[in-house]
Amino acid sequence: MIFSNPYLASAALAAAGIPIVLHFFLRKPQITAWGSNFILRMALDKIQRRRKMEKWVLLLLRVLAIGLVGFAAAGPFANAWMQETLTNERWIIIDNGATSAEIRPDTKTTLERLKKEIVDSIVASNTSSRIAVVLAAVPARVLVEPTTNHEAVIQAIQRVLSQEVACDFSSALGLAFPKNGEKNTPRRVEMWSGFRRGSVNLEIPLDMQLASRAENVSLIAIKPLVDQPTNFVLNKCSLSRISANDDNNRQVKVDIRREGDPLQKTIEISFQNTQGELINKSEVSWNENINQREFDIDIQIDTNANQALVAALDTDAQPLDNKFFNSLGATEAPKVTILGRKSIEQDIENLTASSWILRAIQSTGMSVREIDAETISIRPPLATDTIILTRPDLVDQPGWSWLQNFARDGGLLIITPASEVQEQQWAADIERLLNIPIRSQTKTIQGDFRLANKQPRDGPLSLLGAELDALAEPVHIYKHIPLETTNAAARAIIELQNGKPFMCWAKPKDGLGIVAILGVSPVLSWSDLPVKPLMVPLFQELVRGGRMLATQQQDIYTGSTVSLGSIASGGLFVPPKQSGATAIELDSNGKSDSRILIPGIWTLETKNAMQILIPVNLQNSAASINPISENAVRVWFEPVQSIQFMDEANETTKSLSQTALDPWLTQSIFIFALLCAIMESILSRNGSPRTPIQKTGLAA
Repeated sequence: MIFSNPYLASAALAAAGIPIVLHFFLRKPQITAWGSNFILRMALDKIQRRRKMEKWVLLLLRVLAIGLVGFAAAGPFANAWMQETLTNERWIIIDNGATSAEIRPDTKTTLERLKKEIVDSIVASNTSSRIAVVLAAVPARVLVEPTTNHEAVIQAIQRVLSQEVACDFSSALGLAFPKNGEKNTPRRVEMWSGFRRGSVNLEIPLDMQLASRAENVSLIAIKPLVDQPTNFVLNKCSLSRISANDDNNRQVKVDIRREGDPLQKTIEISFQNTQGELINKSEVSWNENINQREFDIDIQIDTNANQALVAALDTDAQPLDNKFFNSLGATEAPKVTILGRKSIEQDIENLTASSWILRAIQSTGMSVREIDAETISIRPPLATDTIILTRPDLVDQPGWSWLQNFARDGGLLIITPASEVQEQQWAADIERLLNIPIRSQTKTIQGDFRLANKQPRDGPLSLLGAELDALAEPVHIYKHIPLETTNAAARAIIELQNGKPFMCWAKPKDGLGIVAILGVSPVLSWSDLPVKPLMVPLFQELVRGGRMLATQQQDIYTGSTVSLGSIASGGLFVPPKQSGATAIELDSNGKSDSRILIPGIWTLETKNAMQILIPVNLQNSAASINPISENAVRVWFEPVQSIQFMDEANETTKSLSQTALDPWLTQSIFIFALLCAIMESILSRNGSPRTPIQKTGLAA
C-alpha cells in the first residue's frame, strides 16, 4: 500500500507494538500462599480459562485501534495501490532492427545503450512483477514469455544483437498486446527504440485491429533520438555497360548519398569480387553544397566467370548501409537462336529478316544458329539463352507456351513481324500469349516514317546512350505494325518521330527474362534499316543489353520471402559462406515462406545443377538514421493507443503517489479503528473486577 506520509505509517506500526510489549513483558503480580487459598485457586482456574481468551481479543483490538489510526493519518490511497497490484505484467519491446546498429558519440551502438537502460530498470523494479520481452526486428518474435525470473530476462536481453532487417512495430505490438480473451488484464507495454526513420515508416500506418486490444494497455516509449550524425549511404551500384573491345572490362555506376552534417569530407569506396580480392577503389570528395554523388568506374572481371561485385564505404555513424552487393552474371558469349525459315535466296533485295539478323550478329563474334520456327514445339532449342523470332506466324499454341516459359525463366526473346504475310495474326493476342503488357494490331501501317531525333535512354539499348540518336536519324520506315504499352511495366526502346513506340520491352508477369518486340521486319521492303549503320549495334546491344537485364534478378532485400519463379522450382537458396544462415528450400513455384535475414551474395542451385548468384541487400530505408520528432511518433501511434514517453509516465506515477489521496479509504480506516476502540472498552469493562456492595443494617 502507498501512503502520502510513509514515515507516519511506520510510526503507527511501531505504536501498535506497544500493547504487545506491555502484554508479554509487564511484571505479573506475585501470589502469596496461605492456608486456605487452594480453595480459591480451584474457583479461579475456571474463571482464568475464559479470561485468557478475552485478553488475546483485547490485545488484538488495541493493536488494530492504534495501528489503523496511524495508517489513516498517514494518508493512504486505494487507486495507486490497485494500480501497483494490477499492472504487474510488463512487456518490453526492443528495436533490434538495422537502425539499432547506429554508432553513438560514445562509440557504443544504440542497441547497447538501450539494453543497459532496460537492465537498470529491471533491477530497480518490483521483484514480483512478470516481465516479457519482444524483439521488433523482422520477423517480430517473443524472446521471453512472462516470467518473474528477472535474472533470466536480463541474460536474454544482454544476448540480443542488431539485425540487418527492418523494424516491425506493428507485429511486435500484436505480440505484446493482450489477446481478446485477456483484455481485462491491464498490461504495461514499453517500446525501447531510437525511433529513427528506419524504425518507424510514417507512410505505413499501424494495424488498426490493434486498437480493439488496447483497452487496458499502458503504452510507454522512450523519447526519440533527435541528433543527426553524418552518414554516407551507398544507394546503388549497378553495371553501366560492357566495353565493346574487351568483355572483361565493365563500367559500374555508383550512387552515394550523404545525410547529416554537411562538412567537407573525402570518403573511399572499394570494390571486391566474389573471392574477396580488391578490384578497384576510388575517393569521393564532398562539400557543403553536395548531398548526392554519381560516378562511373571501370572494373575487370574474368571472362566466363559467374561473378559478383561488393562495394563498400568507410565506416560511419551507420555501418550497415555502407555495403552493396551486385551480381554481374556470366560474361560468356550469348547463345543466340534465330527462329525463321531458311532460304536459298541470295539477292540482297529479297533477303529474309533472319538472314539480315544472322549477318549482323555473326559480325560481333556471338554464337548464333538458325532453325525453322515451325519445329519449336517439337524440338525446342534448349541450349540457348537468346531467341530472335522472325516468323511468329509459324508458331503454334504449344510453341507459344514454350516461349512464354522460356522468357519467364530468364531467357531473352526478341520478336519481329513476319515480312512474308500481309496480316500479323499473332499480334492480336501477343499480350496473352507471353503475359506481357504490350499490344499490337494485325494490320500494318504504310507510309514514310522517320525515327525520333532523341531516343529513350532505357532498357537493353540504354548502353548506346546518345550514340543511338545519331544512328537512328537516317533510318526510313516504309511499313510497320503499331505497338502499344498497357502499363508502366512495359517501356519503349525506340520511338518514331510522332512519339509512337517503334520497339518495346517488358518482363513477363512474375518472370525473370525479357521480351522485346520490334515494329518492323528488318527487310528492305519494310525499311532501309538493314543497310544503315544502326543495324549491327541495334541487334548486338539488344542481345548484350537484354541478356544483362534478363540475368539481373529482381531486387531482393533482407526481411523478404523468397520468390524466384519457375526457374527455381524445387531448388535451394544457399546463403553466403560463413554467414551462419541456413539454406532455404523452394517449392514448385520457386517460392518459400522463409525470410532472408542475411545480406550478401546468395546462390540459387536449381534442380538441373545450374548455379546463379543472386545479391541480397539491406534496404536503405530500413537502416535510415534520420531523426523523427516526438510529435510525429505520437501521431503515428495515436490511432491504436495514446503513448506516454518514459519521463512523462514516471512523473504521472510520482504525482499520483504524492497527491491522489483517497478520502473514502481514510474514512473507512478511521471508522474501523473507532469500532475496535469501542469493542476494546466494552470487553475491558466487563472483565474488570467490580467493587462489592456493602449492605448496612441492624443485626438481629
